[in-house]
Amino acid sequence: MIVAVGTRNPAKVEGIRRAFEKYFPKVELRSVDAAAVSKAQPRGLEEMASGATARAKFALSNAGGDFGVGVEAGIFEIGEVFFDNQVAAVADLSGRTSLGHSAGYSLPREDMEKLFREGSELERWAEKVSGISEVGDKGGLIHFLTRGEVSRADLTEQCVVTALIPWLHRGVYRL
Repeated sequence: MIVAVGTRNPAKVEGIRRAFEKYFPKVELRSVDAAAVSKAQPRGLEEMASGATARAKFALSNAGGDFGVGVEAGIFEIGEVFFDNQVAAVADLSGRTSLGHSAGYSLPREDMEKLFREGSELERWAEKVSGISEVGDKGGLIHFLTRGEVSRADLTEQCVVTALIPWLHRGVYRL
């Protein structure tokens, strides 16, 4: 199975690989830079889903394959609480697309409001808090916050596994 991946981020690529290898015996990943088709800092589940879908379709159209996968991390709110979350999109050549989510975790409200006012990205705040340069390409902010128990690759694996559910049960989801 050939999977076109809409990122070059090593943590995301690893999570996508782990998710597909759970269900498919032979997987070849083709990674393409798809940053230009999504927002730098998605805000809200709609923007995250839209970015993930655009990445999946872009990767598939540029690298070819059986599936295209896009993963978009972003921030959304529930009431007064900001959360970091990842959304995955899995698309096939016919354009059918499924979505999945990772576990989300809360972020400090005051810092996120400042981040949005300044038009900055969560990555800059995460580097400052963790002291790790390019933390998003490594274990991610979640790795720092959980003291090494959960990584960005783990969250990516989660959202891709949940996005694969309709493809694993095509009859139920009428794919």
